[in-house]
Formats: sequence, structure tokens, C-alpha cells
Amino acid sequence: MKRLWREPLLHFLLIGGALFLAFSLTQRSDGGARNRIVVDASQVDQLTAQFTRTWMRPPTPAELQGLIANYVRDEVYYREALAMGLDQNDPVIRQRMRQKLEFLLEDLANEDPSDEALAAFLQANADRFRSGPQVSFEQRFVDPEQHPNLLADARDMLARLNAGAPPNAVGDPTRVPAEYTLATPNEIANAFGELFASEVAKLAPGAWTGPIYSGLGGHLVRVTERREGHLPALAAIRAQVERAYLEQRRRELNEAAYQKLLEGYQVVVEPSAAGASAQAPTETAQVRPSR
Repeated sequence: MKRLWREPLLHFLLIGGALFLAFSLTQRSDGGARNRIVVDASQVDQLTAQFTRTWMRPPTPAELQGLIANYVRDEVYYREALAMGLDQNDPVIRQRMRQKLEFLLEDLANEDPSDEALAAFLQANADRFRSGPQVSFEQRFVDPEQHPNLLADARDMLARLNAGAPPNAVGDPTRVPAEYTLATPNEIANAFGELFASEVAKLAPGAWTGPIYSGLGGHLVRVTERREGHLPALAAIRAQVERAYLEQRRRELNEAAYQKLLEGYQVVVEPSAAGASAQAPTETAQVRPSR
């Protein structure tokens, strides 16, 4: 029973029922005051605060009167539009009302998940949080414009590097960095291209090798460190996991609440004017008759 009372979906249903009851009582008991507009102190304070945030100063008495008059004008037009049914069959208004209800559901889903719940979520969604492989490497560029016989010249440079020649004394100038530290495959591909990144991914730390080709030309490469992908501990990425957990929880709650509300409706999809048969959405397959 205690677990049931902690369920946000139950809270939503109780709040919805209370709002419906309050609305019904208000409609019955306040019928004679529907044309009465009350601008209370809290509304005046809100108008004042909004003006102050925008203009970095409080409104003058005349400006405040203008704000109140504009609020009353909005209220009058809003009530008259409702009385005329202008809110009906308006897709913009329908979408806005749907969003407001969904926001209400999302607020109900804001909970403080336990470490146990987050750990289970992390294990169930390990691929979403697993870090990719990283590699540190040096590269020396062999410019095809300066080396017509690029392969032979690259092999000569490679022999010099593996014989102990200073790396800075070998290779041609280039705009890409000479060294990369713990770069991801995407970072390497963005700088050198997919083919180069795939070739570097095969190299073990140690000697210089090459040439490996990119869109720029040839490169002599030496991998200095490689880290394989791994699943971090929860403590290291708790905030990221919690955001993903709450987002999924909000989606699940929203869908559960919708399915519960849908049970109160009978959905009928009529054939089109051309006579083609239409099919109701799949979620209406088990809809009960409206109460």
C-alpha cells in the first residue's frame, strides 16, 4: 500500500479528479460571478515582477495601471472567445493544452531515484553509457606535392624515425596537429577521414608505421597509448545516468497516464469520403466504451 501511494500515476489521477470536482462545483456555485474579473494582489505583484525583469526597474504608477488594463483586456477577450467556442477545432490550442497536460505529468515524474534503481538502469542500458576506445598517437605528414615518389620517400622517412631520428626533423608542414592525446575514433575521422581512423584503430603502441593515407596525403604514425572502451562506474557518471533515467521515467508515466485516460473513451474512425476504410490507432484496440 505504501508503494502504491508513492506512484506518480496515482497522484496524477487523484489531482485530475480533484480538479474536475472543483471545476464542477465552481461552475454550479459561481454562475452569477462568471463575468466578475478580480485582479488580486498576487497578480499585481506578478505583473510588477515581469515588468521589472524586462526593464530592470519597477513600473511607474501609470505603467502599472497600463499593465493591469492590458491584463483585464486579455481576460475579457479570453472569456469571450471561450463563450463563442473559438477554442474548439483549433489545432494550435489543442496542441498547447496537450503540452500543458504533459508538463503536469512530467512534474509528477520528478523523483529522487535510489542508487539501486540507477545502477539497474545503467546495467540495462550499458551501451548508452559505455565510453568508446581512445588512442594517443603522433603523426608526421608526407606531402604528395613535395614528394612525387611518395611511397619511396615515406619509407625512407619511416626508417629514419625507427632508427631514432628526432620526429620534429622528419616530415612536411601540415595544418593538423602532430600529436593527439586520447582521441576518439570520431575525432580522428573528422581530422583525417574514416579510412585513416580505421587504420589507426588497428595499430598497437610501439614503432612508427606507414604511410597511412588521408585526404591530405600520407602520414607516418606511432601509437603511444590505447584505451579500450569500458562502462564507467555509476559514481563517475551518476548525473548523466539520472537524467536519462528520469527522462525514460517521464515517457513511461506519460504513456501509462494516456492509456489510463484513453480507457474512458470510445474511439470511432469513420471511412473517408472516398469510401476507403480507415483503421483506428493501435493503442485503441482495447478501448472500453465511454462511461
